[in-house]
Formats: sequence, C-alpha cells, structure tokens
Amino acid sequence: MTTPFDGRIGLWHWKGESLGEANIDELADTLRNHAPNADAVFVKTNDGVNWQGKFDSKASMAVNSTQDVEKWVSTLTRHGLEFHAWCVVKGIDVQQEAQRIIEVCRVKGVQSMILDVEPYDGYFEGNRNTVVQLMGIVRTAIGPGFHLALAMDPRQAHYESIFPDAWRLYVNSLHPYVYWEEMGRTPADVLDETYKVWGDYGLPIYPVLQGYASPDSIAVAQDIARSVRGAPGLSYFRLGVMGAAEFLVVNDEVVDKELGPDGVIRTYAEEIVIRPGEPGFDSGTHTTAKFKQFPGVGGYQIPYKVTTAQADEVWARWRPTLPAAGTYEVSLYIPSRHATSKKAAYHIHGVVGQGPEIVVRIDQSRYSNQWVPAVILDFEARVGSGQVNLTDLTGEIGREVAFDAIRWRRVLSEEEPEIPVVIGTGAGFDSPVGTAAERAGSKIWPGFWFDATGYGTFYSFVGGSAYHTGVDLNLNKPHWDADRDAPIYAPSDGVVVFFGSRRVWGQIIVIRHDPLPDGTVVWSRLAHVSNSTVRKGDRVGKGQQIARIGNAEGVQPYHLHFDIVKTDICEQNPGHWPGTNRAAVFQHYTDPKAFIIEHRSR
Repeated sequence: MTTPFDGRIGLWHWKGESLGEANIDELADTLRNHAPNADAVFVKTNDGVNWQGKFDSKASMAVNSTQDVEKWVSTLTRHGLEFHAWCVVKGIDVQQEAQRIIEVCRVKGVQSMILDVEPYDGYFEGNRNTVVQLMGIVRTAIGPGFHLALAMDPRQAHYESIFPDAWRLYVNSLHPYVYWEEMGRTPADVLDETYKVWGDYGLPIYPVLQGYASPDSIAVAQDIARSVRGAPGLSYFRLGVMGAAEFLVVNDEVVDKELGPDGVIRTYAEEIVIRPGEPGFDSGTHTTAKFKQFPGVGGYQIPYKVTTAQADEVWARWRPTLPAAGTYEVSLYIPSRHATSKKAAYHIHGVVGQGPEIVVRIDQSRYSNQWVPAVILDFEARVGSGQVNLTDLTGEIGREVAFDAIRWRRVLSEEEPEIPVVIGTGAGFDSPVGTAAERAGSKIWPGFWFDATGYGTFYSFVGGSAYHTGVDLNLNKPHWDADRDAPIYAPSDGVVVFFGSRRVWGQIIVIRHDPLPDGTVVWSRLAHVSNSTVRKGDRVGKGQQIARIGNAEGVQPYHLHFDIVKTDICEQNPGHWPGTNRAAVFQHYTDPKAFIIEHRSR
C-alpha cells in the first residue's frame, strides 16, 4: 500500500504565533533555504469543532475557514511543498467535529488528514462508539480513497485508552509521537516500544520525531528509524522550536555512517533495497502450496509460509544490480508477525572466493520489525552477484518463515570505535539486580535474590563440569522464575567493551569499570541477558538499567551470570571459560560478593 508519506520528510506546524516568520511565504522561504530536503508541511487546521485560528493571534497564518486552508495549499505549492492537515480529535460534538474534518479533506490539494488522538486532558474524550460514529460520518463523506492517518502516544500504557481496534477500519497509516527527551528515555528505547506496541496493527508506521531535542539525538533517532526500523518516511514536531542546527540534521536523508551490532563503525556509499512485489523480487512454488500474505509496517504485503522439514515447496529470490564490485553489508528485514523460524536459510550468491553460494541461517524469531545485518561480504561485479534465495525448507515443523525486504549497502570503510579510559569516579560497586530500595539496603544480594552456584564452586551445567567463575543470581519468590525479564543494572560506572552473543552463553555484556581509588581496573561480565539497551562503546553509570534477565534462548534456566574480572580476558574473549582449570579461575576472576563488600560506596 503506497501512501502520501512514502519517502517524504514532513515538518509539523502548530500555529503562526509560535513562528518568527510574518506569513506563509516567509515560512516557505525559510524551509527552502534551511531545510531544502523537506517535502511537506503538516498544518493544524482544527481542534475539535474549532478552527485552529481561534487559538492563533497571527492572522496572516491563522486557519479560520476552508479559504485559509486553500491559501496555505496554494502558497506551499508555489514553493514546492505539499500540504497535509492535522487536527486534535476530541469526540465531544460528533456531528460538528465530523463536518469540520470533512470540510478540510475536501479542499483541493490537501494530501491527507492526520487525526491526533491522545488520552490526555484537552484531547480525546470519547469512547469506542464515538470513534465509530465520528469516522462513519467522515468516511461516508470523503470516500475510501482519501488518506486518513492516526497520530498517538505510542507507549504501551496508553494503547487501550484510545480504542485502537475501533480506528483500524477507517485509517490508513500510523504516526507515533517519538518524544524521547520529553519521556526521559533514549531514541532507541522509545522506537523499540513504538514498534513493539504498534507493529502488529497492520498499517505502515511513519515516526514523528521530537524536533525540539538536541541535534545529536535527532540524528541518532532518524538513523535508527531509517536504518534499523525501516521507516518509509519521517516527520518532525515542530516548526517554531526547530532552528538551523535541527534543520541541518533533517536535511541528512542518508544513513552514511553507523555503529554496527558487532561494535564496528562502517561508512557506506549507496544502498539498494528490494521489497516483496518490487522489481528484483520474484517468487514461485514447486507444488500446489501457496504463500500467504499480511500487511507490514512498511506499507506493503509480506509473503510467509509454514516451514517444511523434508523438501521446499515455495521459493523467493531477490536480485540486486550491484553498482560495483566491493564489500557489502547484506541486511534482512524481519517483521513482527509470521516470522517464527529459528533456521531460515538465506542462500547468498556471487561472494568472492566462496563458490556458487554461501548459506546463512537466521533465527527470525529473535527479531521484530527491524533490519538485521546478516553478513559483510565481498561481491564480484557480475550478473547474479548479491542474489539472495530463501525457501520454506528449514527442517522445522509448524513454524513460519517470512519473505520480507533485503538491503545491500556498499561499505567504504570500517573502524573500531575508541573506548575511553577515564579517571575513577569513586562510584563504588553494587548488586546488578534488585529494586533501587533493595540495592540501597544492607544485603549484598538484595531481597530474596540468591546465588545458586557460588564463586569457585565445582559443578555440572549445560556444557559439562567446571569451576564457576562468578555467581548465578536467581529469584524464585514470590513465584518460580520471578527473575525472568527482571531488570539488570550496571554494578558501577564504566564503558561497555563488548555486547554480543556466544554459544551456550546467549547475550553477554562486558563492562570495563573506571579505576578504583588505588588505580586498579576491573571488568564485569553479565551473561544470559536479553533486551540490552547498551552497545559497545556506551558509557554507563552505576544503577543504570542495561538489560533484562534471559535464558540464552532456552539453553539456560532464567538467571544472571555475574563475574568480576581482574584481567582483560573477557574484553579480549567475552566467552572465556576456564572449565576445570581452577588456577585460571583464580587468575582472572574474583568473588563478586566479597568484592562488592570491599568496594561498596554508601
């Protein structure tokens, strides 16, 4: 499904009195001069039944009638900008509010209407029936072809309060407000929640980024939205609080440099994306079996199929035309639905020195509505180089494999980020688990948390027998596996020197901590984690949440493996495991409980 927002950069306008420009022409001139890559202005036309001009003292820009909307449309058009309307929906006087929305939508040149629906004072006050009545009137009047969109606070806590199921029949796209600084969070954190909460809604998502944030954080947010989440378009809220520095960031439409999940900074040239249904994608079947399809967050239909264990029944192929021989990052878009295969086998062709193809297996079930870098490979300059094939043959029964988009980005350079060494902060060390109140108490392992194994203990586990390098922190009260998905906190200040996965371990975080008062440096290793919010090179503070407790994708019981490391062994080899070499345990590791007792700061 194509929308008026595909490939667009939009800037939201609230009211004229918030701007320094005297009129619409001056505003358009500002945008052409300072934000030339902007395509559209999203103009607030009404607030409930009231025209927005009621709240705007600048008459030259106020919207008090359809004639004012026409003036906005014609002026922006002269400057090469599209007009999109938006309004706050209140749901109080349904008939009058519907008529106001209809009036605006019927003005020639209005590309869409975005309905701002939020569960706060001064916003939507209706219920599910209100939505049906209001939108029934609007859709009957404007017809099915006009694009209506829904804008909302994307956080889980507000989802049910706006009756999302009632809006679904009437709207065509989603515009979540991603306001990370206002929410006191990181752009990645808010975008993750946005796609988790709204990713299964079945409509394309166009994030509305906080334009009144620091330019550096805006750059991070738009890179994540494009490069990780695959947003087909972006917009920024709002004009009047964005200046030259913010516009400069908005003008950057290409993600040309990025820190990969492996901790390497890569600089890119051009990229190629092939989505299902586009040129370069084709598919077929060997039997009577057929693909099924569902709508994804990118606005197109995604094929999927139940996996087979013995022989493939369907196939798909992505055939790029690579611009030159060279190194390419090949990434796969994994949707949130119908992607439960743990062994999806991608056959990649034309790799230098690798014969006709290589096979890369991806656990699709680990990802949700995101680009997943699969390989960095050198490709030849010939027809078929970079081609990717995928079938339903995974060796699994009863799972599903999704056949979504594939991306090729040519890599110009790679570099390891510099990880700073800093002077000690004297923050001391604390438990990596437990509530803030529990961690502030007298117990080293707070509340009902306990160490199930013990430092230096000889024991048997999934991988065999060994002397334990640290502690295994568990919580089984008030119920069994109460530690499942529990927060994990940085035990002290430091820098993340590794984040990634290792066999049996699952995900691991290694932190190089700031020097102790005597200059000693130690590392901590936290393993079997999930939902990490940090990456290699990130600076962390004591008590900062960095992940949640996992189970190494089912390999381990839920618990946190926690080491205090005296050497850089885990920075060099994050999965280091001395096994039955007891001397190596004492050479590289120390008792975490005894260490925290000695170095606790209160």
